Amino acid sequence: MIIIPFEVKNMFRDTRKKKLRRRVIFTAICVFVLTFGIWLNYKPDNSTQNTAKKISVEETKKIEETEKNETDTKTPKETYLIKEVNGVVKVFLCEGKNKKELYLITSIPFELLSESDQELLKGGVSIESEEELGRFLENFDS
Repeated sequence: MIIIPFEVKNMFRDTRKKKLRRRVIFTAICVFVLTFGIWLNYKPDNSTQNTAKKISVEETKKIEETEKNETDTKTPKETYLIKEVNGVVKVFLCEGKNKKELYLITSIPFELLSESDQELLKGGVSIESEEELGRFLENFDS
């Protein structure tokens, strides 16, 4: 067994303590410098506030347009006319009294409909909304 004098042991202990102290101080300085750099370059993010403002402005515009369309009496109301033409059930989009435009050619077999339904479709059926049109056509298509 080798006997190491007490002074030599203390010398190694001191160097280990010094190295540890240096590492702790170096780490603290690095953390401080990094934090200071982030603080210098920090710019507050107003994008969420700006986005919220944009959304509220867009919603306001949509509401105004909806109110304008509801109160505007100059534009004619669109209706759908379902009618038999040459043995085929067709749907026309009507704007005003005289303006008709072909909207849809259905796959409903006209000759297989009941006589009352055939008479109804020969005269034409007027429907106000697209949802009602869908429900009406589902009844005949099934």
